[in-house]
Amino acid sequence: MANKALIIDNADMTLEQKVMALIVCIAQEKKAQTDKVLSGVGLSLLQLNLLHQLAYASSSGLTVNQLKGAMVDDNPNVSRTLSKMVETGLVTKKRDREDQRTVHIRITPKGKKAHIQGDAKLVSITTGLNKGDLATCYALLQKM
Repeated sequence: MANKALIIDNADMTLEQKVMALIVCIAQEKKAQTDKVLSGVGLSLLQLNLLHQLAYASSSGLTVNQLKGAMVDDNPNVSRTLSKMVETGLVTKKRDREDQRTVHIRITPKGKKAHIQGDAKLVSITTGLNKGDLATCYALLQKM
């Protein structure tokens, strides 16, 4: 865990710099916590995000571009990750009959099970804030 006191107690940093540094620090801590929790079910956060999108897609699935468009960040590893997910049986790939360049990705029953397990693990990660502080934090983050 990062030593946030080094940021908080740093007299040379402006308040703006401290806020940004703390946001980055906390994001890194929560990412590490998420990775650790999800490793227990054999998933990465990207894999869980992809499974989540596919779990709520139509029966025809989604194309790679549709999946990339649904991601919060521009992750360049989506295609490679999907190939690994095919190998482990979490998803299937099928070329479009009319346009061979288009590949439809569908979640498998094994993928649905992994998605449910991953989501169940994620709910164990909390901020440690009470409801009032959560509401304030959420309102402030929306302004950024």
